[in-house]
Amino acid sequence: MLLWIFHKCTVDTTTYIFTPCALWPLALKITHLDWNPDATLIHFQGQYLSICELDYNILQVEIQSTPKTKAAVDIGEFCVVEDLTSGHWYRGRVQNRKEDMFDVFLIDHGNVLSVDITHIYSCSNDLFILPPKIVCGFLANVLLLQSCSLSLVEEYFSRLLGSSVTGYIQAFLPHKILLLEAPDINSHLVRHGFGRHVDTDTFLLMVEMLTEVPLKQSMEPIPDLLIEKPRGQEFCFKPSSLQEYEKIMSFCGSKLSCGTHTKVRVTAAVSPGLFYCQMASMETDLLEMSKKLAAVCEDRTKERSQKTEPENLGLLCSVKDKDEKWYRGFVPFLPVNSQVRVLFIDYGFFEFVKVENIHRLPPDFYSAPIMAFPCSLSCLSGQDEAFKTQQLSFLKAGLLGGVLDNDHIKELEHNQELQEPRVKSESVFKTEKFSPQGGCLYYETFMAEELNKTLKAEEVEVNSVFVGYVVYVENPTHFWIRTQKRNDEFEELMTEIADHFRQVKLEEDVLLNPELGTLCCAVHEEDMNFYRGVVTHTLEHGAEVLFIDFGNIEKVPHVLIKKIPDAFASKSAFAICCSLVKVLPLDDVWTSTASDFFRRAVSNKDLLVHVVDMRINKIIIDLYEVGSDSNQSITELLISSKQAEYCKNTSIEPVRPNNTARTEQRCLSYSVTDISGNKEQWDKKENKCKNDTEMSPNPASFKALSIKPGHDLAVCCSYIDSPSDFWCRPLDKGPALEELMDRVAQYYTTHTVPLQSGDSCCVANSPLDEKWYRAFITEIQDGIARVLLVDYGYTIQIKENNLQAIMPEYLSLEGQAFRCSLYNLIEPADLKNCGDWSQEARKLLKDFVFDSTRVLRCKVVSQLNVKNKGLCNVVDLYNTQTQQSIAGELVEQGLAREVTVSTKPLSAVFPESFVYSSYNLNPGNEVQVFVTHVNSQWDVYCQLERNTKIIEDLEKKISEESEKMMQTSTRAVVRKLCLAKYLDGKWYRGLAHPVQSPLYLRVFFVDYGNTNISEKNQVMFIPRDTADLLYTPMQAVRCSLASVSKEELYAGVKDWLVGAVLNKEVRAVIVAKSEDGSFDVELFDGDVNINQKVKDLILSLSSKSQPKEHSSKFPICNPDRRTQVRSAFRNKKENRKYATWKAPNKNTQAERQNQDKTKSPVLIKPQKNPKVKQRVYQDINTKSEQPQTDMPQFSCLPEKRVSAGFRAKCFVSHIDTVKRFFLQLSDDESAILKMGEDLNSDVFIDSLKATTSLRISDIVLAEYEEDGALYRCVVKGCEGSSRFKVEFIDYGNSASVGKDKIYSIPKDYLTVPRFSISCFLLDTSVYENDASFTDAVVEKPLMVDFVRVCGTQWEVKVEILGGKNIMLKPPSVTLSTKMKINQRKTSKFPSKAVRDLAGVFTALTIQAEDMENGTILSVKSNCEFYIRLARTSDLFSGLESCIADNLNKCEMLAKEDIRQGLHCLVQEDNKWHRALVQQVEQDECQVLFVDQGITEDILIGPFRRQCSELSEIPSFAVLCKLNCLGFSESMDANRLWNQTLASLTGKEVKLLFVHYSEADKLWMVELVKNELFLIQQITNLPQDHQHEASVGEPNTDTSSLQQLPFAPVDTDKAYFGFAAAVTTPFEFCVVLEDLLLIMTKVSMMLDDLPGQVSPLPEAHLIPGACCLLKSDSKNKWCRAEIVNADATVVVNLVDYGHCECLSYKDRSKLKRLPEELMNLPKVTYPCVLRGVKPVGVDGQWTDDAALFFQQSLYQKNLQILFREFVSNIHWKVDILAAGVYVAKELVDAGHASYVDAMLGLRYVLIMNPRFVYISVSPFSLFTNCIEFYM
Repeated sequence: MLLWIFHKCTVDTTTYIFTPCALWPLALKITHLDWNPDATLIHFQGQYLSICELDYNILQVEIQSTPKTKAAVDIGEFCVVEDLTSGHWYRGRVQNRKEDMFDVFLIDHGNVLSVDITHIYSCSNDLFILPPKIVCGFLANVLLLQSCSLSLVEEYFSRLLGSSVTGYIQAFLPHKILLLEAPDINSHLVRHGFGRHVDTDTFLLMVEMLTEVPLKQSMEPIPDLLIEKPRGQEFCFKPSSLQEYEKIMSFCGSKLSCGTHTKVRVTAAVSPGLFYCQMASMETDLLEMSKKLAAVCEDRTKERSQKTEPENLGLLCSVKDKDEKWYRGFVPFLPVNSQVRVLFIDYGFFEFVKVENIHRLPPDFYSAPIMAFPCSLSCLSGQDEAFKTQQLSFLKAGLLGGVLDNDHIKELEHNQELQEPRVKSESVFKTEKFSPQGGCLYYETFMAEELNKTLKAEEVEVNSVFVGYVVYVENPTHFWIRTQKRNDEFEELMTEIADHFRQVKLEEDVLLNPELGTLCCAVHEEDMNFYRGVVTHTLEHGAEVLFIDFGNIEKVPHVLIKKIPDAFASKSAFAICCSLVKVLPLDDVWTSTASDFFRRAVSNKDLLVHVVDMRINKIIIDLYEVGSDSNQSITELLISSKQAEYCKNTSIEPVRPNNTARTEQRCLSYSVTDISGNKEQWDKKENKCKNDTEMSPNPASFKALSIKPGHDLAVCCSYIDSPSDFWCRPLDKGPALEELMDRVAQYYTTHTVPLQSGDSCCVANSPLDEKWYRAFITEIQDGIARVLLVDYGYTIQIKENNLQAIMPEYLSLEGQAFRCSLYNLIEPADLKNCGDWSQEARKLLKDFVFDSTRVLRCKVVSQLNVKNKGLCNVVDLYNTQTQQSIAGELVEQGLAREVTVSTKPLSAVFPESFVYSSYNLNPGNEVQVFVTHVNSQWDVYCQLERNTKIIEDLEKKISEESEKMMQTSTRAVVRKLCLAKYLDGKWYRGLAHPVQSPLYLRVFFVDYGNTNISEKNQVMFIPRDTADLLYTPMQAVRCSLASVSKEELYAGVKDWLVGAVLNKEVRAVIVAKSEDGSFDVELFDGDVNINQKVKDLILSLSSKSQPKEHSSKFPICNPDRRTQVRSAFRNKKENRKYATWKAPNKNTQAERQNQDKTKSPVLIKPQKNPKVKQRVYQDINTKSEQPQTDMPQFSCLPEKRVSAGFRAKCFVSHIDTVKRFFLQLSDDESAILKMGEDLNSDVFIDSLKATTSLRISDIVLAEYEEDGALYRCVVKGCEGSSRFKVEFIDYGNSASVGKDKIYSIPKDYLTVPRFSISCFLLDTSVYENDASFTDAVVEKPLMVDFVRVCGTQWEVKVEILGGKNIMLKPPSVTLSTKMKINQRKTSKFPSKAVRDLAGVFTALTIQAEDMENGTILSVKSNCEFYIRLARTSDLFSGLESCIADNLNKCEMLAKEDIRQGLHCLVQEDNKWHRALVQQVEQDECQVLFVDQGITEDILIGPFRRQCSELSEIPSFAVLCKLNCLGFSESMDANRLWNQTLASLTGKEVKLLFVHYSEADKLWMVELVKNELFLIQQITNLPQDHQHEASVGEPNTDTSSLQQLPFAPVDTDKAYFGFAAAVTTPFEFCVVLEDLLLIMTKVSMMLDDLPGQVSPLPEAHLIPGACCLLKSDSKNKWCRAEIVNADATVVVNLVDYGHCECLSYKDRSKLKRLPEELMNLPKVTYPCVLRGVKPVGVDGQWTDDAALFFQQSLYQKNLQILFREFVSNIHWKVDILAAGVYVAKELVDAGHASYVDAMLGLRYVLIMNPRFVYISVSPFSLFTNCIEFYM
């Protein structure tokens, strides 16, 4: 709550500008220190370190000889005074006067001389040129404590005399008396208990009250010449800046009721009108809070010192102040010189703090209230001077540390935030009373009550588990859910509300003067429907409403807030506010990235909700996705994805089964890993595995290797006892272990880290080799410890004093040794010796290992729990060179025999996993398999067809054993290995894993490969004596589709793969075996290569996916707020064709819907019938024989949700005329593609059903003749007995289709509205005819305003985005057929050539004002040139293979067929190239190679005609011409440009595409080199230099040319700043608040320039180059940019925004800019006001308009929104002054008019507070509300 309040308050305070001022450092030698105990101020005197004693000695001689003048001298004036004792004269300043006696301060010596009037004279000012030798003042920001020892303080001060100190001048008293902060002295005084730290604002006020003279705060450079140059090491802010945060303190702090009496301490003060107090009773709480913060943050400081990256800070923080104590803080500013200005929220003052002394505030400290509250003396406005004086004296006492009494709190005025205590010296403390906290608490109280009602209605309590849906997300700690239980009730209520308000008129039932906490019904602007809400904040023309059934807060106009009927108010809220358990943001504040990730993880899904804890206004929950294959909770998903961090500082513990207490016995095995990767430890006595679930900080522990059955590792054996007990290490971790051991040895050789009591993990110094090893203590007795060396596996005995605690950095590497056994594979041949292995067997194993060094591999078969040993991995060791295994060797030598299941001693050994088998599969093998589960587009599980009998026998055994297990519960069971009941009611083998709910388990079905969440009563653990179930190998073999991309997931590909192979028998070719035990395979369904099909689908989808553009940067809500509940479709497996048994497919998958188009918080409601559907996947060879039903009608389709005023990006899909064409929304693009893929998948096509009878308006599927693909259609009419006219409803075009090509449409495709929208133009006069309209909009992105609906068509206004948008070679358009222009719709499997160049049309599309990189290919004599775009290089490289693939389609041409204008293929250098014949002469012809941009004369030889596929690919060489508008086109200029371009041939350049010339069929461009327009560089040279530039190689080398960049800004983002150099609305500059520090830095660097500055080279005297100029107007060096350089050189002072001129002959005044100044960006942005134009016919701004505009911006804090960067020079901007658009003010005043009437309407509506929506597009709200008023 506290963090939310600070976020909310900072929004309100961002409109203020706090200007930093540098505090200048001052170095002094202390000559005197004294202390006035009454005033507690410390007085000092010192000397500048930089003084020259010789100068003062000479001055002293001059003073003695200079004539003195008798004159009256007043207090404060300088004089010379005679010392009667020595007879010498001294400089002085009169300090005091009593009649004829004067006290004179000797400014060069520091003492005071008392003389009469006869010994004091005035003198020449020349004697006072040297500044005073002595500097005097008071130490700032520290007060001595009254309780400290006077003698100790004096002793400390005496030690300081003669020492040098550095301080910062905070302010001046009259006569240059300094208030100097000396940080070193202050810190020593505080540390020794002599003084206390005081913030600057409070100290300055206190000094003013003590001295009763005004202070001048240090905000200007010190004029004294002897002071060192200022370096700005510290900064201060103007004292008034604290006042802007009084709102935060009053909003979040303690609220005192009127009449409260309480004792307080003054903690900070700005003035008597604003100071901060704490209740004296809070002193103990504050001290305790500081100690707790210190305990947490001091450890963090140590951790941070070891990190390389800084910690991200949020608004709330922990901060160490100058007194070395820790406090809560608030960070409103960015760092300045590695310091951050922090508000100490419990004290009320600001202080600069070093970045390293700031940490994130632990969440435990959020809930404590803010201790400081703002106050103001009530006497300030009164007339009683005596009372005012008394009150001020009390305040002064409080500032000096006294405890005061607040007599009472006066009644607060309306909207007044400050407490106004009347302070007096004695009173009785009374109990504090609190008043209401404002709007936020009103609605929170209401929502807390609603939550209680909802929880009762839902029967939700701690540890409840239920299914729910997330309906609104702000971040992972604040989101809202709705339960599945009440979903039907919710839908019913929503329908009733909609029906009720459909009958209510706009002006009826309006809730007048809504109060906070009032329940109401309000309109949500996205869908204009009414929903229940509660008023959370009142506005001038509306209110903020929390929609209680969804959780979001929106601003709603008054007229759209209605009274709620009692019937609707009686039901409790359906949305429950939640927080995810155990997560914290990485950056203290949830970023949009993390929130978006969480939103995607939970939206549109069935979620298993486990209630962990309950709070006042929310519940703490954990979430699981129902039916997910992953075993992660949403919390674990966020943490593993680096979107959140684990919260350790909370008492909430997730519920886990089998959570036993930690035993005091040492564990025999240090750590093990089960089959799922869960780390576990074993109790020595009971040998039972237990999860270590303590969430509090644990003792150090080693991580275990993740070893699972199936893994095949290269290993070395580190310790061998017998074939049943040996240890291995993975070879790939060997270097890391060696490096770690070296670090451990180096550290513990020189350091001693005592072992703490209870520690099990340690380092041990082995007595065998005196080396240090990581170890785990298994037993300690009589000072002797038994330790297991975790990286080697053997156990040693060692003295306890040879053990040391292990440092955390040595725990990162897993324990390398893992225990192994051959127990499950072989057993000793001689069982007479109690089953022990003979010495021969042990020796053979050791010899085998020794002989297999570096070629030894270990295959993990299963995992066992062995008595007294813990977890053992049953492995088979084998030599990769000889392929011999140790098990086989032992059997061959007669030393072992293969085991049978029945001989296993179940009391000593029981399994921890099922048995893995590779079934002797090797690369190159072909096997028949059944695919039982599809995990992803590349990951599947299969069963071998040859194992069918084994599976049948296993199922029978499971059936028998399950009946026995249900009858008795006395048999010992194996933990984790279980039988689980599936949806078909049968039991199957599985591995059970706990989830964070005590009622459920996650079960992995080992014989099928899929995972399910099962209730505990549906799971039975397998008895230890059931050998057949425990030791039959797992039947599901994990396979990975070879060479299928794993980079990006496509839901459509997985869906296709499910339909193609799931539950089918296919042929698998083994390609390779992976180290995790899975196989890389190629799958074949008959002759169809499944892998290739999947790759083709991925390629086609990846080539189609294009980034979407969003019309608004504001978050918008989903128009359809009804929850898209993802039903978990259960897939039942049908009988196999080749097997007689029936088994389930445990696959659960969610249907993917592409209805959430925004990346922002969305509001969603469930569908009408959110019940879980059962979908049957049938064998594709079987046909359903259901009776034919009537075709669905067109009216069955839902309507497209488009309303008047709707504005969206669209594409044209079909054009008949300007009065009838069809649009598709850009946001629907992915859904259109997805539908196309689904309708044309093999599985779907095989299941098609032909139609029997058709009617007009039937919805069907029809095959489009041109591409043979299926699309949704509506029947329009009959054309004969066997053909029908249909309209393709998602595109708009019509066609005649044969009846045999028309099919029934499945019901799933009737829930999606048609994608094409029938439209006509609002203004048809814009285009001459239909053809011109087609040319203008085809293939262009359009911004469309939907004005109104007329019948079935929409009247629209169309804006072409991006200006001119012309394809290099646009494809032909046929209006009568379905248009090819919609490249988003493709055929089922495109050909290879087209697929390789699927993005060529997009890649070769150029729009006006595009800035592109490219390579100049060739230059023509008329300055036209060809360029190839850099972004087409990959496509161009594939062109050659594309031509080769299509060469057989290109017929050879006869000589007589070769003519001018022919597009053909020409062979050159044995390669074919596309060419255009330009001229033909007898046996030769001139051709243009259209992709190389080269023209050549060649002999007429083998020419081929281009086929249609190659003709449709645009040319890669783009013809361009320099944009010469406004420049000379003389022969000399052409020659210069031609030579310039020729020198750039083959080089990469940057171009700005200006416009397309239809006449010349080329692009007019401007060439940019080093961010300057090359044409301007050349043409703006002085005339006498242009000739030089044209001789030889053009002078275009700007490699060392200096340029100043702009600081980057984001478009459509609000910045704060002020105006500079304002001329007219088309000519002004702005300076951003963010750049003020850069401005200060530039100014300081310019002041420090050396005397000699390098001149600007002549070659750099061109427009755009930057330089230095000693400005006459500014009287200082300024950074400048050359604007013009002809007879007069015009330069722009880039940090001021205006220009200066100098003659060309004075160009030597321009100097070269130092490198360090070049790296700092320009401070000013040249701007043009957007959206307005002058009212005059001449297009010029009048003087009155310019004056009005200047006054509108003058001395105002502006809000600047950068909209568009134009001409590479100016920004088009919107300006708000005092919250009002300046453009609107200009129009309202009659000085301007809008360039677009719609823009004017938007300004009007935006400025109306009724329509100001923070989280949505203002225009979308405006249009929806206009519809309401109409």
